[in-house]
Amino acid sequence: MMLIGHRGAVAYAPESTRAAIRAALRCKVDMIELDVQVTRDGRLVIFHDRRLERTTDGRGLLVRHRYADLARLDAGSWFASRFAGERILLTSQALRMIPAPCRINLELKSTRRPVLLIRQLARSLRWTGTVSRVLVSSFDARLLARLKQADRHVARALLCSRQPWRALRRAVRLNCVAFHPHYALITPALVTAAHAAGLRVHTWTVDRARDAARLAAMGVDGITSNAPDRLAAGRRRR
Repeated sequence: MMLIGHRGAVAYAPESTRAAIRAALRCKVDMIELDVQVTRDGRLVIFHDRRLERTTDGRGLLVRHRYADLARLDAGSWFASRFAGERILLTSQALRMIPAPCRINLELKSTRRPVLLIRQLARSLRWTGTVSRVLVSSFDARLLARLKQADRHVARALLCSRQPWRALRRAVRLNCVAFHPHYALITPALVTAAHAAGLRVHTWTVDRARDAARLAAMGVDGITSNAPDRLAAGRRRR
């Protein structure tokens, strides 16, 4: 069972930053999950929220800012003073930070500029030589369909927070390699059906060892966690 660091390892460092990625690597995760959005000037950045206020000293919607302005924001002080000066990363910077064999899960956020997002993503994966290690996921099935058309070699996964059986059928139609339902939706029957269709099951976001053990017993292939080292200890005991 793979351990996946959520936005890096957000229990130990400000999410989506260099510090969070380094923390995840110290936790010896198998994969790191990061969110991708498009800036006003068409750059791809690692950021989860639509707005800047929660995790930076900026204000407003991310999509209304140019990358040069975003790059000056403090993305670490909100978490702890020792992380002051952490910056919003370009997607290409994050990709280059994560060494093999660690895999990378890039979650694409919905956008009004899907063509630009997919084109820029395909370029970044080629430039950084990470196509074979990247799994691209999204709640937006249309983005995954566009990505399939742009580069069939990029592995894809459909995220799901409700109606898991309907989402699973959609993931199969999209020729995804993985299915990412919320952990509250996981049942043995769902996992069995996904495996029968040739899909791996990665679930999110789990921080309690007993929940991880229950999900492992159902046969899930990967668990996303804010504190993956805690689940790693339980995995070793099992």
